[in-house]
Amino acid sequence: MEALLNKVQEAGLDATSVSGEEAVIFWSKVRKSIATTNEEKAICFIVSAEFHAEMRQLQNSINELRSALNLLDSEHAELILTVKNSLAELLIENGDYVEALQEHISSSGLAVEYRYIDHYVLAILGMGNLCDAYGDHRRAMSYYLKIDSLDHAINSRALRLRYKLYMLACYVNLGRFDEADELVKECEELSILVSDKILAGQTILYEAKIYRHQGNIEQALRTLSTVQFSPGNMHSYWLANMVRVERAKCLIELGKSDISNMLLFGTEKRLKRFPSPVLEKGLYQTISRIFEHQGLYKEALRYEREAFMIESDLIQRIPIAELGATQLRRLSRFELQLKLIVSELENQELKETTEHHKNAVARLQQDVFTDPLTKLHNRRWLDGKLKDLLHNETPFAFLVVDIDHFKSINDELSHLVGDKAIVNVSSELAEHFNYPQASCVRYGGEEFLVILENQTLEQAQAAAEEFRERIFKFQWQEILGERGLTVSIGITLNKEGENTQRTFYRADKALYRAKANGRNQVCSE
Repeated sequence: MEALLNKVQEAGLDATSVSGEEAVIFWSKVRKSIATTNEEKAICFIVSAEFHAEMRQLQNSINELRSALNLLDSEHAELILTVKNSLAELLIENGDYVEALQEHISSSGLAVEYRYIDHYVLAILGMGNLCDAYGDHRRAMSYYLKIDSLDHAINSRALRLRYKLYMLACYVNLGRFDEADELVKECEELSILVSDKILAGQTILYEAKIYRHQGNIEQALRTLSTVQFSPGNMHSYWLANMVRVERAKCLIELGKSDISNMLLFGTEKRLKRFPSPVLEKGLYQTISRIFEHQGLYKEALRYEREAFMIESDLIQRIPIAELGATQLRRLSRFELQLKLIVSELENQELKETTEHHKNAVARLQQDVFTDPLTKLHNRRWLDGKLKDLLHNETPFAFLVVDIDHFKSINDELSHLVGDKAIVNVSSELAEHFNYPQASCVRYGGEEFLVILENQTLEQAQAAAEEFRERIFKFQWQEILGERGLTVSIGITLNKEGENTQRTFYRADKALYRAKANGRNQVCSE
């Protein structure tokens, strides 16, 4: 994409100056006169498809994504998978459920072939989502459970949260509220580290649903009032309407059907912008209940029929037979392949350690393995260090350190002040852990990683607590003015025979808990 944008700029064109139909024409011209490779031409189709989708020209968008796929080959497997996922979403919006399923099936096989775990998860979620839309939540759960063994291998925290939210929705729909109550807590912890208002809002929505089913209506309404929206996209629009419907259900439970009716007034028209059969069905069922409470049985029956017609249409159009036992057995075979892939990657990591060690002196140059802002080790250095620890079977602890509320520092005081805060935290980190068996790494953004070799969990906890206190008492006034700064820390020990990805995943979970418990604290897993 960057190479294509450079060509566009060299041609004296500005891709940011166009939108809507003008953008579609712009990218058509770029494809015909500037793009030279099949990949660049495919990118033109993909970008144009996004503008068509924004204008709700779904079929045009679908056609362009298919044109992009025709230009790509196996060298572009990851891009193909990304396009297929977008295509499947558009097909579902367009009501082409059979075609959407075929894209998910195709993606699942391709993702396994080229070892893209996240894209495999997306395909499975898509299949389970079709079962949910059909109303077969037990079957949907069968698909979501196929991801359970891969949870630790999902790279994207946002995707991991999406997967858990789908599971949570199934638990709620199946009336398994004890399990839902446990999972919603995990979603809350994870949403703290995922800067996505929509996913956080979905977590709050299902928490409110649980409160309503438990009879705690007032708490459900208070919970719903905390949902925040990011305007201007389909997912936010869906969430806003789902929250409105859930609030109406709560008001019905309180006997306030008149207010429920006012709340849902006009929602039916608003749904035309981003049609959603599942949402429309829930809306009509809720309106029917309102009229029933008001004794307007004729109106109640009319909306109940509308909901029934939508449900019947979904049942007829969603290919539920193709999502049966045969498809699940196919995915079971993939599970074995995925386990083998993970095992092979771990073995390859260990085999490469010796060769890596031989060439370490030549490659470990200061500018290559040091983060330029903090002067700490960077992730490239970390890869070599972890391989060395595994090769020598050295026991070690992971400390994942994250600056609390860092986004607000950037937003309120500027990114320059944020960089100064990062530099000071890293300086204190390096000074505090300044001994041979400790290594400090800037893992990314405001997140740091400390490796403590040959130490017990208790020793690691003590060192982490001392550092947390040190940051809390640091004189931040010259940098941050009146506000202070704290860190949260998650700790775990590497287990014998465990790969480092799984160790980091467990440390990350401990960090979730530290954040969820109020921040400025240390938690171990």
